[in-house]
Amino acid sequence: MKTETKITFYSGLDTIGGVVMEIIYRKSRVILEMGRTYNLDYNLYDGNVNRRNSYIKDGIWTNDILKIDGLYEQKDIKDLDLLPAEKSIFRTAIFITHLHLDHMGNMGIVSNDIDVYLSKNAQIIEKALEDIGDGIYSKRNYYLDIPKEVYIEDIYVKSFCLNPNSYQDYSFLIETPDLKIHYTGDVIVNGVYGPNIIKEAKFLREKEIDILVCEGTGFLASWLEKTTRYEKEIFPSYKPLKGVITEERLLERTQHLIDNYDGLIIFNYYGREMCHAKNWFDFAKNSARTLVFEPKSAYILNRFFNESYNVMIPDTYKDSNYPGYLKQVIKDNNIINKQEVLSNPGNYLVQNTFENILELLDYRNTKTMYLHHSGVPLGNYDPQFKNFEMILNKANITYKHIYEGEDGEFFSHATANQISWYINEVNAKLLIPVHCSQRKLMAETSKTNYYLCNQNETYVYNHQTKQLEVDSWKLK
Repeated sequence: MKTETKITFYSGLDTIGGVVMEIIYRKSRVILEMGRTYNLDYNLYDGNVNRRNSYIKDGIWTNDILKIDGLYEQKDIKDLDLLPAEKSIFRTAIFITHLHLDHMGNMGIVSNDIDVYLSKNAQIIEKALEDIGDGIYSKRNYYLDIPKEVYIEDIYVKSFCLNPNSYQDYSFLIETPDLKIHYTGDVIVNGVYGPNIIKEAKFLREKEIDILVCEGTGFLASWLEKTTRYEKEIFPSYKPLKGVITEERLLERTQHLIDNYDGLIIFNYYGREMCHAKNWFDFAKNSARTLVFEPKSAYILNRFFNESYNVMIPDTYKDSNYPGYLKQVIKDNNIINKQEVLSNPGNYLVQNTFENILELLDYRNTKTMYLHHSGVPLGNYDPQFKNFEMILNKANITYKHIYEGEDGEFFSHATANQISWYINEVNAKLLIPVHCSQRKLMAETSKTNYYLCNQNETYVYNHQTKQLEVDSWKLK
């Protein structure tokens, strides 16, 4: 028996991130994620090219914005062969799993006629990011908090909060009258995620879901080389294999590095991750060092935690023209100058982001170590890494990536073995791999029934064959 439920993937199948998945049942439509594909080779708006008022049309022409009927306001897509939101026959809602750009980078261009569900924590962070000029391009004036369960007409959506901290991280079970689908978002088993992932997988197994749409970042070739270094094959394992460390071990190792260094320590972290910022609170407290943030980070932290911090203002602002957020930061926090740090460098942990990398030149005569956590540049594959490395060398600063060490490496996503474990635990009738550069390998490794979807092709599910079939009516 074929379903009436129709499934379409507009992006994010063979790429890291950028999943946009549509589920339709009659006149009800749920879209999961509105992310931007992670692509270091394409960054048109890098500060050298200005956005036009016709940004959405420009994005569709350059394939940077997806061509999907019924999502955008009519005035934004004039003269395009695209149905505007005002004329759509569907009741549509969009669900965002978390605040990483590859999952939500394009949510701000969706018409206000459409409900977009984003966690309340993520809304606080995103609003602060927009205030400091680092948020997404947005035309929207509202988002809805993610409920435990909600009906979008005929489609039922149940959320699983896998990380209650930071921006909060969700996965979604979608039930139509004839199909049960679970979308994982990012699969993570580290720290607080672990017990929640186990609980979620148990629930889904008992639910006997039809389709598991599962991300597979851990199947990157570079990661596979490292995680299989000690093993002959990929096999299911909840616990990390030899050569891979837990988050608990990562925190211990970082604290040890800090405690055993007698000079100045510079650090970075991903500014959307409040749980990562909290780790640095703990590192500073445990080592009796004074923690110092940049103004932009302090502004976000002020909004999220409602507390004040030590802040150093980089030599990039003009005294006579402070932006509004910086004025607020000065009002809400304790401002210190660089001379205070240089007079007793071993007492400080100082944040530095790549946009302020030239600040490091002022420490060139000071014993200094840079602890790289998860900020830009993300790795030596990033084109900006050469510039980053050059400044560190010029400033004579020791570099250490805390994810790498003699006792093993840390992966923020689930590794290939952990993804295989998760797939087995859920035991869905059909697996659809997404968010993965090696989907076929991921599918074959799982040793389960799978289907490799094509982008912009619409499918229905056959309950007898437990497979997807192309929906020819939709393609007419």
